[in-house]
Amino acid sequence: MYKLWERPPGREQHAIIRGRVAAPTALSWLIALILITPIAQALDSLALNIGTLAGTQWKLESINITLIDLTRTPQQLALTIAKLSLPKPFDDLNLANIRCTDFTWQNQALNCKQGRADIRSKRWQSPSTDFSFQVTQQRSTFTLSNLQLAGGRIKITGEEQGERWQLRINAKAVEGRLLQQLLPLSGFELKTGKIDVKLQVSGSGGQVDAFILKAGLHGLTGQSEDGRFASEDLVLVSTVSGQYHNGLWQWQSHVEMNGGALYVEPLFLEAAGQEVALNAQGSWDAVNKQIDISSASYWHATIGELSGSATIRYRQGISLEQAALSLNSFNLQGLSETYLKPFLEQSALQGLRLSGHVKAKFSIHQQALSAWTASFNNLGLNDASSRVQIQGGAGTLNWSSDERLDQLSEFSWQRLQIGAIPIGSAKMSLSSRTDSIRLLNKIQLPVLGGSIAINHFSWQAKKQQEPEVSFEGSINKLSLEQLSAALDWTPLSGTISGPIPRVEYSNKTLSLGGELVIKVFDGEIKVSNLASSGLFTDFPKLHGDLEIDNLDLDQLTRRFEFGGITGRLSGYVRHLYMENWQPVTFFSWLGTPENDNSRRRISQKAVKNIASIGGGGASDLLSRSFLSFFETFGYDKLGLGCYLHDGVCQLMGVEALESGYVIISGGGLPRIDVIGYNSRVDWDVLIERLKRITTSEPSVSY
Repeated sequence: MYKLWERPPGREQHAIIRGRVAAPTALSWLIALILITPIAQALDSLALNIGTLAGTQWKLESINITLIDLTRTPQQLALTIAKLSLPKPFDDLNLANIRCTDFTWQNQALNCKQGRADIRSKRWQSPSTDFSFQVTQQRSTFTLSNLQLAGGRIKITGEEQGERWQLRINAKAVEGRLLQQLLPLSGFELKTGKIDVKLQVSGSGGQVDAFILKAGLHGLTGQSEDGRFASEDLVLVSTVSGQYHNGLWQWQSHVEMNGGALYVEPLFLEAAGQEVALNAQGSWDAVNKQIDISSASYWHATIGELSGSATIRYRQGISLEQAALSLNSFNLQGLSETYLKPFLEQSALQGLRLSGHVKAKFSIHQQALSAWTASFNNLGLNDASSRVQIQGGAGTLNWSSDERLDQLSEFSWQRLQIGAIPIGSAKMSLSSRTDSIRLLNKIQLPVLGGSIAINHFSWQAKKQQEPEVSFEGSINKLSLEQLSAALDWTPLSGTISGPIPRVEYSNKTLSLGGELVIKVFDGEIKVSNLASSGLFTDFPKLHGDLEIDNLDLDQLTRRFEFGGITGRLSGYVRHLYMENWQPVTFFSWLGTPENDNSRRRISQKAVKNIASIGGGGASDLLSRSFLSFFETFGYDKLGLGCYLHDGVCQLMGVEALESGYVIISGGGLPRIDVIGYNSRVDWDVLIERLKRITTSEPSVSY
């Protein structure tokens, strides 16, 4: 039943028809009524209120069809809808104030070809946008175009057919800074840059079962509040796609960085014209909270490639269940600078730099490294602290946590330097097991004009303890001249030869299993009872004894700016105890041996320096008497001992006197005795005196 209302004369007139018949029938009725009713000529418009039209997933509310400009030809038919509610997962997005000027409604199909609509969402709103839609009982579609968002343009297309639906979003040149105002990112600030996004999502009901996302970042600059993530003028393209099947998401991804810089603590990546790309694919089990990466490849054009597979679980935190990785780097220097250096900062390995080529494989099980192998070619290692250097390194190193595997490793070098000590080319074979390394072949290391033989070496890891190390070898004709030059000591002459007994490091203690014999200055120095604890801490401790036998004083004193002495020297340092490489206590004696039959002479300079150690008066005597005319003097014996305790050195000589002690007992003509009067000297003062008298003047030969 329809009713026609007429407005009073003198005003524009229109008619409203209300009804609840089938929509296409009502529309036909309205048109027919216009054609056959004379009163229509007195009206400006006619309106048909359809009410609500609903489908299985969508809903149109307050539908009105209006025929306007009745007095003109042709008339204009307009459709207005108060609200369009969309199905899941688009139900957050509603269209309001829909106005459609080009539409058809027939055969139970409503088709709006050209219209405008307002966007309403819980998250954001937009000015009016171009809008079109088609609604049938079997299929519905809608399109939003020229949608303005954060300075960019967006087009959205949706389709629903039965339970199936699909959504496409194409966003261009969206301003990152303005987007953040609409969609705040907690803890991150976008400053500049634009974003392009293409998203295609499809599913059934409320379930997504396929998607393709393509994103492009152009000149993006931003930073997290904690400073752990930042970008500057970043240019990045990314594609991620996924398909849901049998309870699993199968996914693929590609990320490519083409410009700008990216910081992800502690790594800093700068494109600088070089390709950096990541490709990966795998599956995601949302129920069991597991991600399987079947294959992944990270490519850095000027450095190399890291590829592999992995399984990750995230039930209670993130757990790397297993992984197999392969690294192929043709530029270890670039790898070291970009990817290793940031992790080595503030560690014992800080300052290490690598160069050369490497191929490596790593296996990880239950978040622990289970095996690795690395093959090097032209390896170079440089330490900014000059602790170690390698040139021309090559070989293959293997390790496995499986104690049943005993893998052979080989490594050689052209040049090795430890501290200031250069070592010539050599090659070694090693056996590496889960927690041990053992040298398989005896090797000779060319060192300082001689060699060091390593007959035995082993390293054994201990749970919750420092590892145990064992070493045994020998020294053959190592040049003291080259050693002193390398260590920047006062030049020495002669060579060092002798066996190195078993040296062991266990329970944080380094110990010597026998005597270390050093042949030097035509005599011998024996080191015994050597032990050190806390060797690799900030407070090492050292115990030991030294026996000095028949050194040639002429050879010894020629190397120091002390003054010439001929004869022989023997003695000892017993019960030596050092903390942080500083003596705490010892008992020492250095003097003329009883069986010394050599010619014994001492220079005037040496007399003065020895006298200054013990506070004797020989210096004044030499300067005020005829003895000043003699350059050397004969002596019968000399000797000086020290007992160090509580920072004070108790001095003694070859003979005790009531007022002091004899340091040099004269013999022959001219004869001179050196008497020490200060029997107690502060250790630091004594060391300062020794430094002063050995470095004050250039070396003189006698």
